[in-house]
Amino acid sequence: MRASPIWLAMVLVGCGGTAPIAPGSSTSASGGLAATGDTSGAGASSGASASSGTSGLGGDTRSSSTGASASSASSGSTGAASSGTTGAASTTGTTGAASTTGTTGAASTTGTTGAAGTTGTTGAITSALLRPANPMACADPAVISAANAGQTFYVYCTGMSHVWKTTDWTHFSNVRSTTTFDLTGMTANGKHIGSWWAPGIVYAPGAAQYVMWVSVPDALATNGSSGWDTRSLAVLTSPGPAGPWTYQGIGVKAQAAGQHFIDPFLFRDHDGGHYVYFKQYGGGVASRIMGAHVNASWEGLTSAARVDIMNGYGGAGTWEDNVRENPAVWYDPATGHHHLLFSGGHWRDDTYATGHAVSACGPLCTGSGGWHITNSGDRGVVQVVQAKNDANFSSGGPGGAVFQDDSAHQIIYAAAARSASGTATRYLMRDAIKWKSDAPYVDTAHHRPEGL
Repeated sequence: MRASPIWLAMVLVGCGGTAPIAPGSSTSASGGLAATGDTSGAGASSGASASSGTSGLGGDTRSSSTGASASSASSGSTGAASSGTTGAASTTGTTGAASTTGTTGAASTTGTTGAAGTTGTTGAITSALLRPANPMACADPAVISAANAGQTFYVYCTGMSHVWKTTDWTHFSNVRSTTTFDLTGMTANGKHIGSWWAPGIVYAPGAAQYVMWVSVPDALATNGSSGWDTRSLAVLTSPGPAGPWTYQGIGVKAQAAGQHFIDPFLFRDHDGGHYVYFKQYGGGVASRIMGAHVNASWEGLTSAARVDIMNGYGGAGTWEDNVRENPAVWYDPATGHHHLLFSGGHWRDDTYATGHAVSACGPLCTGSGGWHITNSGDRGVVQVVQAKNDANFSSGGPGGAVFQDDSAHQIIYAAAARSASGTATRYLMRDAIKWKSDAPYVDTAHHRPEGL
């Protein structure tokens, strides 16, 4: 039995309800989970399939459609309603996908080759879906428990069209209608809530507040035929997991048109250190997964220094091939090692999957013993979970994974799974994981999604 990890980096996904905000453990996580590749989109988050993006090898071009999430108004305290008043996300509005072509990083020297794909069934997939009879649309899930207590969980999604709440991972409610945002001081571009990508949220017990980092259209951005072409990481705070959220400023700012900063993940280490991990690409910045120290309030970096954690492009001959993104970090007190989940492959097809890296010398260590890609070796499959050549996932494999809680025995992720209705929207999924050779894996044939 694996020792229960106490320090888990998780992504907060929607909040709602009236759970008390009493201080809990200092563990927290936030995830950016774009369920997309650099040539990717965030995926439809409300029943519509993701829009296609131009895809090239390591092209860092990203395109998304968030389905039924409407853009917010350009002023005032807003929900996702288009009028600027507090309100729920529209169920009919659509938001354009952000897409830009960025620079391609050099091929990684550490990428591993993927196992041969397997042929799946063509019937409806339901077992790995959460609430399979009525699956929940959600790209880039961010999961957190209220006050880090591990009892009431919230899941936020790209586009902010849903905020799922659960106490048992079987029964869910969408509390988005009561989750509001005061965006005073944010640029007009940033206020398009339906175009927000992959939120990451942490609970700060000392301040008794929640902090969200999320990728938003930057003031420099142009919203063209392919969507917003420049993105920065905005910071918001809230006294509760379901809001009200208040804009505080920009945590990581694009310095030139075409730059993308996406997929933020907030992580509190076992020694109390504060960190953010994110993906960058385009506009003259190399395609990389980056890490940095965050200040005591979680509202900004301690300095301009950022650490290159991993090449954002897997490289020819690796299973990641097209992209690496969606970092999510967790610390294992049993080994003293840090673990990082990431997404790789082509977000629009069954090659998109979840990989793993480990560091034996700290959360920002890149020297000997620092971040490097590893796998469990189980069944000869290198991915944590994958669905290559499975027709049920032909529109998008399992990515954007985060650990469900501090035990690190389950992962929550998104995939464009064929549901009972036959649609292929990115839905919330959940699987148990086991550990072998200091790496996690889904214990099924070919590490295929199975569900709990």
